[in-house]
Amino acid sequence: MMDEEDTACCPKCTTSLTEPFILCTQCQPNIHLCLHCFARGVEFGGHESNHAYAICKKDFPVFESQWSAQDEERLLSLVQENGYGNWRDVSQQMKNKSSSECEKHYNQWYIENPHQALPKFPESKITYHPSPIVFKLSEDPPRPAEGTALSIDMAGYMAARGDFSIEHDNFVELELQHIEFENDGENQLEEDLKTAVIEIYNTCLKERQRRKKIIRDYGLINYRKLMETSHSYERSIRHIVDSLRVFMRLQSPMQSDMYLESLNHEQELKNDIRKLQEYRENGLTRFRHMKIYSMLKSRRTVTQNKRHLLKDILSHIQDESACQSWLNRQVALDNVSKGIPLALPAAPRKSAPPLDISGLPGQEKLSQKERELCASVRLVPEAFSGFKRVLMSECQRAGCLKLAQARTLIKIDVNKTRKLYDYLIQEGFINKDPI
Repeated sequence: MMDEEDTACCPKCTTSLTEPFILCTQCQPNIHLCLHCFARGVEFGGHESNHAYAICKKDFPVFESQWSAQDEERLLSLVQENGYGNWRDVSQQMKNKSSSECEKHYNQWYIENPHQALPKFPESKITYHPSPIVFKLSEDPPRPAEGTALSIDMAGYMAARGDFSIEHDNFVELELQHIEFENDGENQLEEDLKTAVIEIYNTCLKERQRRKKIIRDYGLINYRKLMETSHSYERSIRHIVDSLRVFMRLQSPMQSDMYLESLNHEQELKNDIRKLQEYRENGLTRFRHMKIYSMLKSRRTVTQNKRHLLKDILSHIQDESACQSWLNRQVALDNVSKGIPLALPAAPRKSAPPLDISGLPGQEKLSQKERELCASVRLVPEAFSGFKRVLMSECQRAGCLKLAQARTLIKIDVNKTRKLYDYLIQEGFINKDPI
């Protein structure tokens, strides 16, 4: 039983401890914390927030169901203070027990049975939340065929040999394969150099064993299982978890897992807080209201993502032909709803804006009409001049030029070819019929 001076105050905030309070079972000597400090996860000295703990309360019976542990402690203190036999004073200070009850209970359990041991209470199982993931070497590691995707993912691990096809510092053996120690004719410097190379090789062998031990201890051979563990974290912190893996060697497996799980738990709490803030902004204070709100919000999102015909008219509001096409489409839809089968007119494609050819090479050689044509059909000046020369030269050779022939000569959009052909005919650069 704890003394009152040991449990008088919390060592962190110095406030008086009231039941229930927290007992750290991992620190020696044991540390008692108030619930406020425990909830904030305070750490001081050698105490850490992830230590095993127990909840201390004295509302449980020790010998009789009517007498709690707190009553037992109070009774012993009052008997020591008032003396044995002053049951009237003891009962007055106990307040909830009569003098006869105090006398009977004390005599029965502390006088008549003085050597009876206190009852043993099973220790509650200490659990962590979230529970850390302990990696273990698989008893039956995968044995993929050589060259398969899984074999590549396992970094060349050969399960049958328990080894890797490519070692750390794989070609270090080449440095000492030709080393020989001669009995005579070798000076001390050469011998020291050869010895240093061998010591470097031994260091490399130790490093190989250390890396293999890390891989086995953390279960990194089973690559698929490791990836499944990564996907169990929140999507927003997966990149942080992957970047922290290089520091896993600086911690024990339990410490590393606890740290990553703490980051994940923090992100989950942030997500829950954001949801609660959204609910509060919308005036929701009941869980049943939140469920209805979430359902209606998902419906509204689906509806907003659907394309409406009104978007067509809004996106082509300055295009008269597009507006007219939209109106015709609305009329057709109304007729279809009345049972009249009509084909729906397709909305025309929005025309591209004119091309700004100012400053482009060859622009100064074109006339004003040719510049306007290049801008409207979106042709660069050099391409226009080249197409013009090809069509004029073919017309001079054959005596005339048809539109079909022009389309075979220049491989561009047929509408652009038609506008270019009509311009050259109109300006007299080429002729459609033989002269």
